[in-house]
Amino acid sequence: MELFIYFCILILNILAVFLTYRFLGNDTEKKERWIFIIVGFAVMYMLVSIVYWLSTKNIDLGIAESTAKNLITFAFVPVNAIAVLPFLARSYCYLKMGRLQQDKFKNRIILLIAILVIVLIIEFFYFKNIQTGILNIINAK
Repeated sequence: MELFIYFCILILNILAVFLTYRFLGNDTEKKERWIFIIVGFAVMYMLVSIVYWLSTKNIDLGIAESTAKNLITFAFVPVNAIAVLPFLARSYCYLKMGRLQQDKFKNRIILLIAILVIVLIIEFFYFKNIQTGILNIINAK
């Protein structure tokens, strides 16, 4: 079962990278595309890790803590990346081509940040719920 979960996480990551890569357009250099993707995923990883840490600050799972953290973090990083990075990439591409004005680009970034904050708040409570459920299962044994 764990292998299946890791396989699904891998597919989600590949999909997120592919979407972001394609949305950057053909006019963007490959090096710039990969820098955009790597930085985007690094930011998503840091945000999800911070939200996970905040939501599970008072919950001690013992041995299962690192496995649960890795599974949850690696599952939600590509989900957040799919929700935000392709649209940010397309807006960046349009800005570089001159099809999008600077102020409209800023407005899109503000909108994407607002969406990301809402998603992270939802994840905060979801992570807390998941950890409480895992703790109940461990205590029941």
